[in-house]
Amino acid sequence: MSAATAPSTAPLGTPAGVEARIFAALAVFLAVVALAVTFWGLPALAMVALALVPLCFATILLITVGR
Repeated sequence: MSAATAPSTAPLGTPAGVEARIFAALAVFLAVVALAVTFWGLPALAMVALALVPLCFATILLITVGR
């Protein structure tokens, strides 16, 4: 296995480690949402969407401001 194809073994403080944490957290979040939707149906999906509205609003504001 070459260095280009080897799995990342970067420490968690490096940008690659932070990126890995973000992707892992996103995968866990999506798995939890999928399980909630299969268990409770559309009300669970609506609650998740409602909970993410402030995050989307903040993202739109940050893009508008230019950060």
